[in-house]
Amino acid sequence: MKKNRILIIALLMIIPFVTFSQSKKTKEMLKEIENQWTVDENGNVTYQLIVEAKDLGKDEIYNRAESYFIYNYGSGKSVIQSQDKKLGRLIAKGLYSKVHIAGVLAISSFDFWHIVRVDVKDGRARIILTLTEIEKTVSGGSGLPSTHKFSLSGLFPFNKKSMTKNHDGQAFYKAHLRAQLTLKAIEKAIKEGNTSEAIENDDW
Repeated sequence: MKKNRILIIALLMIIPFVTFSQSKKTKEMLKEIENQWTVDENGNVTYQLIVEAKDLGKDEIYNRAESYFIYNYGSGKSVIQSQDKKLGRLIAKGLYSKVHIAGVLAISSFDFWHIVRVDVKDGRARIILTLTEIEKTVSGGSGLPSTHKFSLSGLFPFNKKSMTKNHDGQAFYKAHLRAQLTLKAIEKAIKEGNTSEAIENDDW
C-alpha cells in the first residue's frame, strides 16, 4: 500500500513537467501550420486546393477523381456520398482513425471525421476538404473506455478554455498533416491517373 502511494505521488510530481514540455512542443507544432487552414461558417476547418490539368477534359478529370474515391472511400466508415458526372462533382465522407494517442494515467485516442468534395471542369479541379467532427476515446484508469463525439470548436486551439490543450493541439496538428496528404494524393491521381502498382502492372 505504501509503495502504491509513493508511485502515485511520483507520477503526480512528474506529470506537471511532462505537461510543460509538451506545451512548448504543441506551440511549435501549431505555429508551423499557422494560416494553412480556414474556419468556415459552421466552425469546421477547411482546406482548398486548385489542381491545374490543362491537357485533360472534364470527363477524364472526373473519372480519375472518381477512381481515387472508389479505392479510398469504398468501404468501412469511409464512403462516397455523391457522384454527379454531369455536374462534375464528387463528395465522400471519411474517418482518419487513431490520429493521435496520448496520456499517462488515462489514454486518449483521437479520430477525425472529414468530408472531401471535388468539383471538375475542363482543365481544372477544385478539392475542398473539411474536418468536421472528432471522436475521442478515453481508456485506462478505473472506468470502462468511453467515446464521445464533438465538433472542432470544442478542441484547442479553437477552444481556448480546453483542459487538455497539449493533447488537443497535437491531435489537430496531426489531423492537419493527414488532410494535406489526402489533398496531395487526389491531386496526383488527377494529374497522373491511378498510380497503383496493382492496377498499372501489365503482367497479369
